[in-house]
Amino acid sequence: MKKIIETYGKNGVLEIVGNPQETILYLKDRPIQYSWYAEVGSTWRYHIAQGLNKQVIEVNKTIEKILKEGIKNEGEFLAITEYFTSFLKYGKYEFGSYEMNEDIGWVEIPKEEQYNSFDYYGGCFDITPTQNSIDNERVEKYKEQILRGSRPVIILLHVENSWMFYILDGHHKFCAYGKANIKPHAIIITKKGNDYMTVEETIQLAKAMKCTKDEYVNWMKLEKKNLKSYKGKKLDLEKTFKLLE
Repeated sequence: MKKIIETYGKNGVLEIVGNPQETILYLKDRPIQYSWYAEVGSTWRYHIAQGLNKQVIEVNKTIEKILKEGIKNEGEFLAITEYFTSFLKYGKYEFGSYEMNEDIGWVEIPKEEQYNSFDYYGGCFDITPTQNSIDNERVEKYKEQILRGSRPVIILLHVENSWMFYILDGHHKFCAYGKANIKPHAIIITKKGNDYMTVEETIQLAKAMKCTKDEYVNWMKLEKKNLKSYKGKKLDLEKTFKLLE
C-alpha cells in the first residue's frame, strides 16, 4: 500500500529536510536530530541529537489500536496516513507500508533531554530513535504478541534518497521485533525532494545544537566539498524492503 499526500502544514509540528548526505529533523521549529556522512577511510556517520523522554507524536486511541494490532485493510492504512499528515509541515510525502529487515539496529541517543554529539560506523543500515525512555515490560509484551503472529506497526520518517530513518512512533515495537528476530512492519513516510545547505548554514545549525567539537565542524566543511558524490545517490524503497499490499 502506498499513497502520496501534499500538505500545507498549517499546524504541523514536524519538519524533515535533507538529502542523501545529511538529514535534519525539526520539532516545533527546533532541530532535535542532525545526521551526516563523512568518508574517513571508511564511511562514518556524525550525529547531533537531543534525547526526548516522550515520543514526538501522541496518537489517539483509534490509531493506537490499529498500530498495536497491525494494519488489516486499506481503510486502516488511509486512517494512519491522514492522522500523521496533520503533524507534518508543508511538503509532498509518500506513505508506504513495508516489511523491513530483521537485523536492523538503532542508534543510541542521549539518555537525558540535552544535545549530544557522537559518531559511529555508517556502513550499515540503522534507525534513529527520537525517544530515549524504554519500558522493558512493554517491549516483552510486544515480543510475545509478535511471536504469536501479530504484526504491530512502526512509523518512520525520512527524506527521499536518504538512508537515515527516524522513529516517530513504535520504539517499543521496534525493540520487540529485534528481540523476536522477526522482520518489522512499518509505515515509512518519505519527504519528497532534496534540500542542500551551504557550509555556513551547516555550521550555524551545529552551533544551534550545542555542538562544540572542532573535528565535527571540520568534517562538515570537507564533506560539503564532496557534495557532487552525494547528489547522484538514489534509494529505491521497494528494492530495499518488501512493499505490503
